[in-house]
Amino acid sequence: MCEEPEPNNPIQLARGIMQPPPRPCSHPAGEGVHILDDAFTITTPAAGDALPFHVTVYATWCAQYKTARGGRDLYAEVDAKRVNVQRRIHDVIRATARTFPPFQADKAEEQIEKELAVALYSPVHDCDELTITISTRSWVMVSEEVLASRRALSLKLLEDQNQLELTRSHVWRIGEERELWLKFLADCENHWRSRFAVHLAEHPVNIAEVMSRMQSERREEADRYISLVQNVVSAQQAVNVFDLVVQSDTMLRRALETLGIPVPDLVTDMPWEQV
Repeated sequence: MCEEPEPNNPIQLARGIMQPPPRPCSHPAGEGVHILDDAFTITTPAAGDALPFHVTVYATWCAQYKTARGGRDLYAEVDAKRVNVQRRIHDVIRATARTFPPFQADKAEEQIEKELAVALYSPVHDCDELTITISTRSWVMVSEEVLASRRALSLKLLEDQNQLELTRSHVWRIGEERELWLKFLADCENHWRSRFAVHLAEHPVNIAEVMSRMQSERREEADRYISLVQNVVSAQQAVNVFDLVVQSDTMLRRALETLGIPVPDLVTDMPWEQV
């Protein structure tokens, strides 16, 4: 078994600081081993110490001979380092996790990954005969209490988002219906039969009765306009006829158009201007 160097051995400290980062393992079979440990979980306090994070760590070891003689049991060498390295991993995770609130598992996981990469940058064992490195991957989960609270919040936010989508769809539909009704009502203004046509479309029964009522109302409307014309004529006889005709021309034209009676185009030129 390789002897551990003294804790403050200056040569070992210099090696840990000055050596380049470990390269991906590419040694031929028989010159080293790769060991994938079973995942282990560390429960560690989050900020405030009231609620924990659950951190699952996956560790991969690489043990490699430095000399062709290599006669040591690499598996035994890794086993000899495992407890101390796991303790270092635990210390890094605990110190890092305490800087994050208990609901920020994603940010805690990102920072823990960075801190472990720095802490395990150098080989965990490096002597004249062999070197051992380790790489880790960590997953962070919130506690059950935080998970239940965040689940309730997420469901509420989802419900609010769904309601917003429904409101947006409802407003859009109302706008579309408004445009359709505006066009429909504008078309109806141009034909006096529109009201009866809509009634028959909604209730296609008693068609003859509807037509009779339509004609009756038509006659009553014509009588009202005839009375109006008679009043206008009487007024023309009492005042200046030209001024009154000019003032009442628009009203009469609209009345005749409403009755469905064709009217000539409005003449703006005077007779003496047409010669």
